[in-house]
Amino acid sequence: MIRSVIICLASLVIVLCSVHAKGQSYVLKFNASEPESYIDCGAFDEYVSGDFTIETRIFIDSWAGNYILADESWNATSGSVGFAFRFNSSGNVEVNVGTGEWEAVTSNGNQLKTGMWQHVAVTVNTDNEVKIFVDGILVGNGILSKPMIASGNHVFMGEGSAWKDRRLDGKLSDFRIWNTALTEEEINLNKDIQLNGTEEGLVANWLLNEGQGDSVLDLTSQHNLKRGAGTEWVQKDNILVDGSLKILDSGKDSVLVSVAGQTITDWSVTEAEIPGEFSFRRIDDYSAYLVYSAETSSYQNDTISIKATTANATDIEVLVAVDLYDNKYQYFGEKLLDKIQDEFYNKSNGLYAESIDASSNFIQGTSFVWPASHMLRALTNAWKLNPEKYESLLLNYLEGIEAYKVTNAGRTGYAVLPGNTGNRFYDDNGQLMMPFSMIYDVVQDDIALQNLKTAYEFNNEIRDSRFAIPQHEDQLGFGMLFSMSVNYTSYAAAKLYQYTNEAGYLEEALAYYELENNLSVKIKDSNTKLFNQASYYQNGSWSLNGTVNGNQVWGGGYRAYQTTVVIQNAILLYQLTNEQKYLDDANEMMESCIDQWYKPGQGLSEISFWGGDDMIDALLDMYRETADEKFYTIAADIMDFLSAYNRDKRGYYASSYSDDEGKWNLNRLNENPSEIGMMGQAAAASSFLNVALSSENIPTSIIDLESEDKKSAVIIFPNPAHRGKELKIKIPEKRGVASEAYLYNQSGQLVECYESQTVAGDGMITVTPAVNIPGVYFFRVISGARSYHAKVLIH
Repeated sequence: MIRSVIICLASLVIVLCSVHAKGQSYVLKFNASEPESYIDCGAFDEYVSGDFTIETRIFIDSWAGNYILADESWNATSGSVGFAFRFNSSGNVEVNVGTGEWEAVTSNGNQLKTGMWQHVAVTVNTDNEVKIFVDGILVGNGILSKPMIASGNHVFMGEGSAWKDRRLDGKLSDFRIWNTALTEEEINLNKDIQLNGTEEGLVANWLLNEGQGDSVLDLTSQHNLKRGAGTEWVQKDNILVDGSLKILDSGKDSVLVSVAGQTITDWSVTEAEIPGEFSFRRIDDYSAYLVYSAETSSYQNDTISIKATTANATDIEVLVAVDLYDNKYQYFGEKLLDKIQDEFYNKSNGLYAESIDASSNFIQGTSFVWPASHMLRALTNAWKLNPEKYESLLLNYLEGIEAYKVTNAGRTGYAVLPGNTGNRFYDDNGQLMMPFSMIYDVVQDDIALQNLKTAYEFNNEIRDSRFAIPQHEDQLGFGMLFSMSVNYTSYAAAKLYQYTNEAGYLEEALAYYELENNLSVKIKDSNTKLFNQASYYQNGSWSLNGTVNGNQVWGGGYRAYQTTVVIQNAILLYQLTNEQKYLDDANEMMESCIDQWYKPGQGLSEISFWGGDDMIDALLDMYRETADEKFYTIAADIMDFLSAYNRDKRGYYASSYSDDEGKWNLNRLNENPSEIGMMGQAAAASSFLNVALSSENIPTSIIDLESEDKKSAVIIFPNPAHRGKELKIKIPEKRGVASEAYLYNQSGQLVECYESQTVAGDGMITVTPAVNIPGVYFFRVISGARSYHAKVLIH
């Protein structure tokens, strides 16, 4: 392929430059605004299939132009021919190959950045497999349907071939062509060193470091070229920066900076507007750690300029990104969670206080179990984003929750407070089922699964013949259906089916779901589609009022959390059964919640723990399932209002049980409350972090990846999953059938293909994805005449 093309480049008669710049001090600058800013590498005179690798170091000045190397063309006889190696303004590398039609392979994860040197490479082998690497990491791959067709056009560096005016706006250095498809290990072995030109398989290596004249020399001496008049030699600002500075829990961070092949005598910061202290800790002659201690509590992104002075007194400068969290939602979420840890954590019992006073003293040193459930959710969402910082806090608190577990009258459940042997609330136990499920989704921790089963069995064992559950133990036998007791229990049954594959759990989940959504039961309002607090089956009919223990009770009235968990359950049941009615239910209820509690730019007219974080969770579950951006936009808009207006002078958010003081649509900037409740803070932190997670994992609807009429959703476990770990796809009706599985990334590109995957006797296909980038992925399984799909989040 390209390696044969390059080998057969027409010889160019050029005048070689007699004086070379020393070392790697210069690079070639391409200017998108200059008409001759490219290198014409000559014409192809034949085409032969084979392996090849193209690699170079690139510094993108702007997204104005995007071509790296190309000879793409089109003709009426062959259609699309040749290739184009380029990038897009989203920071993804693109390889377009003409096989008669254009076939594209694109990286994912927005790896390329402006203002920094990066190594990019593409390999193609004789099996037509294309792989893309950025900084030595595989970031995209795909399979061509057939070999590339030679174009016969000239090859151009920094410009398109047939389609002009797409010139690169940036710099290139150390450009290499190989007649072999290098492995990831081989790319990493050589990418940071200068070759000698005699390496096996190397057919062209332009260092692009001449520094003067028009000659572009090939280290292999085979393909010397001439640069275009619109290019220019510039000094190479080749300080390599390994990432960006981020302020973590210590308030201090460091980043490795280095200059390949240069002895550095001095490192310095030349410009920094962001407050703080900077220092350098030398590692060796060419690298050092840049250490930054922040002196700001405001969210901001910034850059600093650093300078490396070489042994020959050359100054090299580069900008280093400083992210006082690169995601504002993560920043606000972690900042709040850290305040909770500092002021609410009770070291004496390993739990969190219910509330603190104006001097940050505990008013009640241990929270009720209901706030504890919100805190577990916040820590779980924090772990997903920053496991190094929050894993131990999450797992320690998961153990601490055991203190609420009480066995009384032969039944084990979670009590209101640790050691409480009195009433145990079924809605409290229901509330805990959500974070236990979240934790097990992420870490597959057996304690979380056992806790989920304990809470579920505590509720499920006392349901009446209609699957109704009251709020607490003293209300048994009065035909009471308390929405939060039933709704969470229904969701937990569906999750347990997902985890265990035991059909009984699914039967129970569906029975609960049908009860709560039966309009004659009245717990769900027939007009608004919102859920009331409670309904009572007394005197042969359902009513929103009744008599319990001789007292008149009323169950009417809406709180957002009573409906949002049913939305999440409907999404889950849709994933488990592929029955469209559940997704339709979820959409209908979600629209009702939006109409009832949300106004654009004005926050959420609901209290944080009575629907704030629950509303955010449901919106983002809808976003992940449907890929409809409006759900994410609403969630982000709510949190934008919260961070801008709802935070008081102490840095805390509304936490009152009163609608007048506790809602998420209040301007509280001038408030200085005498008492702060932990539950409201945990709900806000959880919501910020969930939005942060969704902003970094953009979903793609599986509908966009499927074109066949016959397709079904299937269960995948574990989900979420960890990179490099085994996954199981459940297709029990296809036991013993040979199948093929395909893994797609968020952008819809094929990442991996698993052929000849026979469905095992347990109804499972087992695969181990070798992905390097976390995010949302999609499996497509073809078995017989049927196509199946599943979505998985891989950390």
